[in-house]
Formats: sequence, structure tokens, C-alpha cells
Amino acid sequence: MNKPLTCRETTYLVISARDEPLRRDQLDALAAHLQICSYCRTANAQFGALFAQLDTLLARGVQQ
Repeated sequence: MNKPLTCRETTYLVISARDEPLRRDQLDALAAHLQICSYCRTANAQFGALFAQLDTLLARGVQQ
């Protein structure tokens, strides 16, 4: 990944990172985009909160 990411590509990487580790070039491109895009930083934080809530709910479902 040599070109800067778009916001859409950033969103895909954030979501993909939940299921599988990102490659070094993907991580670097993601970090670079998050440094310059406040919208994507906010979305990244929101996805993180959502994923944490989902993990909690799924863990509760397993325990029942």
C-alpha cells in the first residue's frame, strides 16, 4: 500500500482487523490515515467501543 488510504478503505481495515491481523503495510497506512483524519479517528474509537460491547454480550451468551 503506497498510496494514502481513503476513509472507506480505512473503515474496511478497522473492521477487518477484528477478524484477522493486518499486514505491516496495512497497519502503517491505517496509522498514517488516522493521524490526519479526525472523522476516522472518531469512527475507529466508536468501532472499538462497539466491538467491546459485542464481546461482552457474546461472553454473556456463552455463560448462560
